[in-house]
Amino acid sequence: MPKKIILALVCAAIIAASVFAVISDITVDNTESSLFPQSVSVYISDKDEIEQMSFDKFIEGCICGMMPKTGNIYEKQTLAAMAVVFNTNALAALNDKKRFSIADFTVSDEFPFVSYTDTAVKLADRKLVQSAMELASHRYLAHEKKPVKIKMCAISSGKTRELPFMPSKELPEDALAKGYLTERAFTEAEILNAFSVINIADKPREKWFSDPVYDEYGGLVSIELLSKKLSGTELRSALNLRSEAVSAEYREETFYFRCKGYGDNAGMSLNAANVLAKSGKTFEDILSHFYELQLVP
Repeated sequence: MPKKIILALVCAAIIAASVFAVISDITVDNTESSLFPQSVSVYISDKDEIEQMSFDKFIEGCICGMMPKTGNIYEKQTLAAMAVVFNTNALAALNDKKRFSIADFTVSDEFPFVSYTDTAVKLADRKLVQSAMELASHRYLAHEKKPVKIKMCAISSGKTRELPFMPSKELPEDALAKGYLTERAFTEAEILNAFSVINIADKPREKWFSDPVYDEYGGLVSIELLSKKLSGTELRSALNLRSEAVSAEYREETFYFRCKGYGDNAGMSLNAANVLAKSGKTFEDILSHFYELQLVP
């Protein structure tokens, strides 16, 4: 083979190797960022619409949807920790190949997206949220380098449930939080309609509900309504209660349900996280307190 051809082939090989090396470097440097989509589709059931938006706008709207109803915004470090949790759950959902949906996300308790036109959010508060999101930009919690689905709640029952990657935490500060205790009242007809039951035996109202069974975290495991067995999750969902740490009482011809805490009672409690933030803890400190996962990157 002529020397000129051999030389040309060698040069071509060197150039190809150099290009491959550059591409490889780029891929490695952007591995974490590439997990995050530029835009996502969100199904908003109240409007029966699918809206296309940037990923950051979606996360910002989810944070907005979990703002305390007291009017006081969370600390910046708490907001940043919230952003990381929403990042993590969003990536885990997008990576779930078994999931089927008409959109990437549906507005729900897990992703409580609200737009700034749907709720009164002060401009200063929005700027604080955006500033916190910059701290958490493209960061998520991972197990073996993969994002996993995790939980958080507004206020725990006082002791969070133990779940994978989420150790149980004693949080006495949550019992002092505004909104820790709530009570809702229901009529006899509302109870019968909510659970599709009939009082065939004309059982006294005060005996409609059996003695409840609770777990070690204060959550309702089971209770019977006119012989129909209900889990804490079913009771909470049917009556739109704030938590599963609930007790039932009949008085003055009305059924009363008293709840402790707000949310799923697992993972990070936002009230407890805010107490940590006010004491000087960073969002990294807060996340490591509530989750046994690696913060990436």
